[in-house]
Amino acid sequence: MSDEVRDMIRSALADEPALGLEFDQVVTDGRRRRTRQRVGALTVTAAGIVTVVAAAATLSGLPDRTPAQPAGPASTAAPANPGCVLPASADSYPDQPRGTASPAELSESGRLTEAFRQLALPLPAGVEASPLQLCVIRDSWGGSFTLTGDRTVSVYLRSRGDRPPGGCVTHQDTECSIRALPDGSTARVTVTSPAATQVDVDVWRVDGTYARVLEIGGHGSKKRVLGDDALITIATAPQLKVDLSGPAVPSAPSDRRAAELDAVIATALPAGMTTKPAPGADRGWRFQVSQGGYKISTTLVDAQGKGRALVYLEPPADGAVTCGDQPGCEPIDLDGGRKATLTTTRSPGGVTVLALGAKAADGTSITIRTSDDAGTGADTRTRPTPPLSETDLVRIAELPGLHW
Repeated sequence: MSDEVRDMIRSALADEPALGLEFDQVVTDGRRRRTRQRVGALTVTAAGIVTVVAAAATLSGLPDRTPAQPAGPASTAAPANPGCVLPASADSYPDQPRGTASPAELSESGRLTEAFRQLALPLPAGVEASPLQLCVIRDSWGGSFTLTGDRTVSVYLRSRGDRPPGGCVTHQDTECSIRALPDGSTARVTVTSPAATQVDVDVWRVDGTYARVLEIGGHGSKKRVLGDDALITIATAPQLKVDLSGPAVPSAPSDRRAAELDAVIATALPAGMTTKPAPGADRGWRFQVSQGGYKISTTLVDAQGKGRALVYLEPPADGAVTCGDQPGCEPIDLDGGRKATLTTTRSPGGVTVLALGAKAADGTSITIRTSDDAGTGADTRTRPTPPLSETDLVRIAELPGLHW
């Protein structure tokens, strides 16, 4: 778990109100603003990178480094596109760019860029598009181009592997729909409303490629240029099939999977315990898609008073669960030989927080926290002990279906 997420969770159960949909909407809005600011700039950056790569390729052919070849007929074939790499600072794509690329990734970048250049884009009359470079990100490729009307289109491609199609995610001011395409591919269309300044089309293609095409407007640009069908046409273009496979990628979080997890955890609370949404949240003992994972943020109530609980699942990843130098932490064992950590902390006002960190068999990161305060922001206990005991935390972490 990153320090940022760890701090977020600690804040949710210590001195600040629990994380909820309102906070997540702030994060979503911020990402939209960053996308508007950066996605166009990445096109310029990528073009500059291509120039550098091309120059490097030219230098590698100097006479003092490459033996001279016998003279022959001059070639009229166009040089192969050398490919390009997005800088590590770019963050408008699902993957954080590595900033480097293997020769195979650069070759795929060049091939995809040339393939896109030959596409007949479904543009309305009078609309023109700038060139696109599909640069290496991290086992994936992406870039953006601008349209007449102060609109930008971002394209992202990677190998789908055995990743199943994603589902819709409920957010404020968005509309989502799923389409079954004629060739068997699955498309998801997400439109911001009512302004409709951003449209996301995700396609899980039958040829093993995952494609995301996003149209977004600049400041003051709210009218779409490309319709849903046009964006799907780009995302399903046969020429954009990714030939280079990468490591498996976890499926994207969805409302569908959140509902399945609700069934897993429905009976996990102690007898006599009731639940209601925590301050700032819109659900009780139910999962919602939040910040790239699945989260429950709830208030628990019984005869002893009110307390809080949080359950947070993050995508499967490598790495072991350890205490490190965290005070109050001790390693424990779960069923099946899995390792976990159990941490107890107390605030200056006497609020006790119990936290369990573990990983499911598939690598899903599991965080469960509970505290004996009401989540009002005051450092004041509202019950003698946290509503969930250490035994309860372990029992929840060991639920067989609690994973990505």
